[in-house]
Amino acid sequence: MFQSLRTRIHFAAFLALTLAIGLVQPCKSCMAQDSGESTMPDMSDFFDTDPDLIPETERPTPPALHLPESMNEVPVPVSADEKQELSAWVRWLVLRNLPPNFEDNRKWGRKKEVFDGLILRREGWRLETKRKKKTVNQGTWSRYYIEFVEPATKLEIHIQHIEFPTKGPIRVVTQVVAPLKLFGRVSQWQRDVQVVSISTNANATIEMNVACEINVILNPLKIPPDVEFQPKVTEASVSLREFQVESISQIHGPLAEFLGQGIRAVLDDRLNDYREKLVQKMNQEIGKQQGRLKLSIQDWLQTSVQKKTP
Repeated sequence: MFQSLRTRIHFAAFLALTLAIGLVQPCKSCMAQDSGESTMPDMSDFFDTDPDLIPETERPTPPALHLPESMNEVPVPVSADEKQELSAWVRWLVLRNLPPNFEDNRKWGRKKEVFDGLILRREGWRLETKRKKKTVNQGTWSRYYIEFVEPATKLEIHIQHIEFPTKGPIRVVTQVVAPLKLFGRVSQWQRDVQVVSISTNANATIEMNVACEINVILNPLKIPPDVEFQPKVTEASVSLREFQVESISQIHGPLAEFLGQGIRAVLDDRLNDYREKLVQKMNQEIGKQQGRLKLSIQDWLQTSVQKKTP
């Protein structure tokens, strides 16, 4: 499927480039006579200025997160009910364990050794030849990144269900909604000549639903004792809620949507990889935070978490 899509993308790109060149190559005399404002299309995004460098503007930005070190330091309003308290703690835990932004540059910078003429050498009456080779930029280059959009402010946490049984762990079902920004660039090279380079921008929203059980344990080794939370994820799913192509270089409309299928495929592959071991990965990350999932007994008694749902 990817090979077929790549072929169609290249054909569409070459066609667009051919039409654009026809528009931006007027004769010099015509240019001299035209004193009005230029109507030539902007071609600045069609080619990379330096193929060996990736601009910072085309790389993901690490999220600026300033989070408390432990659950005991997470600010919770005094008037908060059970869901609001849990939402504050879950939000802190999710942000602490947010997956890193994804960047794939493995297919960027492809090169190939090609024939570069002959070396002629005379040995007496005999003429010898030797083939010369050189390494050139060649083939289809591609790179992509996926990043969370301002997770500190735009990550949504919704407690869908909360249950405080008489015995046993607290049962919670949580929904996490996160906006994403996606970028992709595909360039075509032919013997060190860049034929075309097209970039893709898209926005997406993913939804994660997580069911977990939370054991609440008193730690008598400390006076006054701490209340320790031991969450365990029992079920989790992740799905794509929204996906929208924003632009393809200077191209908009149907062609932008068509080329956006490439970056959509990258996102789908990434989500599929994550789904397979989602519960296991989440429990592993929670385990790393276990020492921070504590509250002092005094703070615990002042909260409304121990209230039973009506």
